[in-house]
Amino acid sequence: MQTVLGIHPSLGDIEGPTSVSNDTIQQLAVATQQLREIKLQRMQKLQDLATTMLELWNLMDTPIEEQQMFQNVTCNIAASEDEITEPNTLSADFINCVEVEVSRLEELKSSKMKELVLKKRTELEEICRKTHLVPETDGAIEYAVEAIESGAVDPACVLEQFERQVAQVKEEALGRKDILEKVEKWLAACDEESWLEEYNRDDNRYNAGRGAHLTLKRAEKARGLVNKIPAMVDVLTSKTIAWEKERGVEFTYDG
Repeated sequence: MQTVLGIHPSLGDIEGPTSVSNDTIQQLAVATQQLREIKLQRMQKLQDLATTMLELWNLMDTPIEEQQMFQNVTCNIAASEDEITEPNTLSADFINCVEVEVSRLEELKSSKMKELVLKKRTELEEICRKTHLVPETDGAIEYAVEAIESGAVDPACVLEQFERQVAQVKEEALGRKDILEKVEKWLAACDEESWLEEYNRDDNRYNAGRGAHLTLKRAEKARGLVNKIPAMVDVLTSKTIAWEKERGVEFTYDG
């Protein structure tokens, strides 16, 4: 309202005559454009803060209950100009409130950095275990916790190293998925082959007894699976060779 009255006092008087001169209209157009620019600037600032907030939430596994207070911020992270319509969403006070929360999260991040590093290291080890990879190590990562405690290494740098390694391992794991699935099937077939050998050596295997029919069914199924082992090996070998040729490296399994 102050902006309008500053252009011409009559614009605030709903009962009296209103100025519609070219100068008044021109000033209104200029003021409208200025307000739109301010709106866009604040919208961009709010969306940048929302992006940072989401990153910090994800990084620190912030409980949903704590996130609820600022859901109206993060829900507008990709909103267009016309989609942000809630009153006070772009007010200076509200944006300042969001800035304060982001600053609080940044401070909390610093205090929890050691915990985050340990969590990332565990995540990396778990991914490597599941995909039968041996993670690359270096001094900064191998002695991350000790280095952080002594202040010799910036925790953020160590965390970044882990995040980079996690991303690399995830990408590599995706490329190994098909072969690993076939390895697991082959190993399962080998286990059944070992069981079948023991079963065949059992002189009492045909004796009647509780569960004997189930054991017999398993033996029949195992024989069928064992017969497929040569074909499994052929497929696994060809896929591994193709994988190694494509990437120029040896396919390793647990080192």
